[in-house]
Amino acid sequence: MKFGVFYNPMVPKDPDHDDWEPGRERRAYAEMIEQIRFADSLGFDYAFLGEHHFMPEYAHNSATEVLLGALSQVTQNIRLGTGIVHASHNDPIRTAERIAMLDQLTGGRAEFGFGPGTPAEVRPLLHVDPSKYREAAHESAQISVDVLGSSGVWPGVRNAFFDYPAVDVVPKSFQTPHPPLWTSVSRPGQVADVAERGLGVLMLTLAGSELVAAEVAAYWEALRTRPVKMMGKGINPAVFTFTIGLVAPTDELAVERAREGVELYGFGLSGGSSARMGDPAHHLYNEFLQFKAGQGDVRTLTDTPAPLLEMGAHFADLPGTMMCGPERAREFTRQIEQSHADGLLLNQQFGTTKHEHLMESLEIWGTQVIPEFREREAEHQAWRRKQLSEIGLPVVTSV
Repeated sequence: MKFGVFYNPMVPKDPDHDDWEPGRERRAYAEMIEQIRFADSLGFDYAFLGEHHFMPEYAHNSATEVLLGALSQVTQNIRLGTGIVHASHNDPIRTAERIAMLDQLTGGRAEFGFGPGTPAEVRPLLHVDPSKYREAAHESAQISVDVLGSSGVWPGVRNAFFDYPAVDVVPKSFQTPHPPLWTSVSRPGQVADVAERGLGVLMLTLAGSELVAAEVAAYWEALRTRPVKMMGKGINPAVFTFTIGLVAPTDELAVERAREGVELYGFGLSGGSSARMGDPAHHLYNEFLQFKAGQGDVRTLTDTPAPLLEMGAHFADLPGTMMCGPERAREFTRQIEQSHADGLLLNQQFGTTKHEHLMESLEIWGTQVIPEFREREAEHQAWRRKQLSEIGLPVVTSV
């Protein structure tokens, strides 16, 4: 099984302050870069960064490829991925150019994840009818993939959303034929559709390892039995699942260090980040503290389904959330390993959790947790080869 980190960097304002303290955002980026550089030195395999817009405090990563470019210069081996680029509003050729540039800068360590993005945050950026934004996102992503896989002049395209002439897009991908392709899923039952497009899956562990196992099985079953229309020149047969949490020397210390930050992340994920979008008085941390004190729930102003609201209200206690010491971390990871998931990503930089605590968590993972699973990597690769022998499709993957 592979290991990685995942970032939607949170930058909360101080309670009852209208703005961030000077330098707060810059410090968050510097800490994130240092954490990923450290993860690389510890032997972590992947780092994925999301793309979000107009979600102050919850996710300050609107220019993912810029951050990945900076990371390309301070890391050596860790693979750097977009998890995900919004294909719904980004120009597809410009997206391909940026991913190819990242691939060149890293010497072939780029991973390309894409998807439509959530309606609330992408709507102000759309250039199409909002009711068709998912369809437009698919067409856009397909253009980016085709450009990345083109070794010469790309022939252009004309469809309901795009009209491009033949052009020779540079730089070219460093990897041949193109970087591995991914998308994310937000709820159970979506993985089969992802498999039909030949993409790798980025998914949450929130409901625990049993659901992860069911989703992994559904993904591989779809690859075996459904007609696969590959978006790229090969499938990326992989399921990565990510957990949010922190490991510390003891279970109690991990909870003390991380619980509020994990709860704030869950509050934002379940509607707090998209409530009152654009309202100058919106203050996510204040609204979270009010919710905790029983003084209202801003999330109800959104169209968030009731089960997701309930999940967000108990986020720190979900079976797929982790705040613990090394032994419980190893047991949690064994359960994920048994699901046949290909990778476990650690969601980092949540709430006001301290940089030094996240660095210690990474060190514990790298020195006390991951080594056990490295010893069994050959067994997992043998399992993968058996699954792939029943599929017979070309493969473009780093797993």
